[in-house]
Amino acid sequence: MHQPYYRQLSIAVLRQWQHWRTSSLIDLLRLRHIIVVSLGHLFLDLLSSTVSVVLTFFSQPMALSKQQISVANGLYSIVSSLLQPLAGHLADRYGSRWLGAGGLLWVLIFVSLTVMACQLGSYGLALVMLAFAGIGSAAFHPQGAMNATNVAEERRTTGASIFFFFGNIGMIAGPLLAGVLLRNLGPISFPLMAAAGLPVVWLLSTIGHRPIKESSSTGRVVTPSLPRTRLSGAIIAALVGLIALRSWANMGTTTFLPKFFEEAKGWDAYSYGMVASLWNFGTALGNLVGGPAADRWGRRRLVSWSLFALVPIMLYMPYSEGNLPFVLSGMGGFLSGLSFSVIMVLTQTLLPGGKGLASGLTLGSMFASGAIGSNINGFIADHLSLAISLQSIALVALGAGLCALVLPRTRPKPEPTA
Repeated sequence: MHQPYYRQLSIAVLRQWQHWRTSSLIDLLRLRHIIVVSLGHLFLDLLSSTVSVVLTFFSQPMALSKQQISVANGLYSIVSSLLQPLAGHLADRYGSRWLGAGGLLWVLIFVSLTVMACQLGSYGLALVMLAFAGIGSAAFHPQGAMNATNVAEERRTTGASIFFFFGNIGMIAGPLLAGVLLRNLGPISFPLMAAAGLPVVWLLSTIGHRPIKESSSTGRVVTPSLPRTRLSGAIIAALVGLIALRSWANMGTTTFLPKFFEEAKGWDAYSYGMVASLWNFGTALGNLVGGPAADRWGRRRLVSWSLFALVPIMLYMPYSEGNLPFVLSGMGGFLSGLSFSVIMVLTQTLLPGGKGLASGLTLGSMFASGAIGSNINGFIADHLSLAISLQSIALVALGAGLCALVLPRTRPKPEPTA
């Protein structure tokens, strides 16, 4: 009598299992090209994320102002942003193998030289080294994002989330590791950290961009249907605004969180390195959650509400005491990270042209706008206060969330169930 009910329940459970299995992170982690470019992203961002802690460490002996710290942090991003569209075009046309391997090796070398320049007390030489390091970052990022999203359309955001998750792991470890090395071994230990990435450089030299054909459980090639979107001026303006404001919010926070807790709270390098790492840990976790969630429930909705939820956290951050700054930093990073990989796939879907060029334009815009926004926050910190500079991020996040609401739907329509 009850057999039809149990049969329907079994069918429903099997369908949910099949959906989870075909869209899970584990399934994509079996793809070698995703693992290799993600490991490269980990080591690149590990070195890159140490720069703010290094500049804070040398700020007193080098007599650096807050504006000089933000300029040095922003220069790396500006150089990278200007060259990333070109690097993306080259990846589309000639392949990604040597751009990935050479880009990572370049960053490993010149970030280490930046630390040596700070040891010599030369701010100008440090700026030159950071500018050269930005060239390697520009070469690596577009090809990495292109390879990470080289999967079926309905899983592209998940693929991007894996790539950026590994990068965020590097950003988590970078400030914390830098704080430990600076406190215990000194700046001379930084080249050893760079040398650990050399095996990944070799792995990157063995892969290239190849089409990936994925099939459904029925054996047919998956070709989900996407909505046709006409790019009006409002959509383009909203997309540009979302990329710029979200990047400003994240980079403005990561640049000045260590300096705020050093100057306003009197924390040592280990403690403000920890709070910066917690923000990056939250960003990594948000990236990992945001990709699959956006693929299932919608990209635009996830981006807008995650940015709205960031507003109260940034307003209260300067007033937090005790262990609360660590909690708020992790929560803020999580909300910021939910939208990152989603914005990349949104742009690849909306903009015409190759994935490499779209990735380069997106990441370049992110880096540039983040650097410009960080300089604005540096100006606010010098002329008003670091607390007001951090609180201004709340208004930036609010604007980014409003821009996301204007964008059209880009999530593929679900495939009919057999």
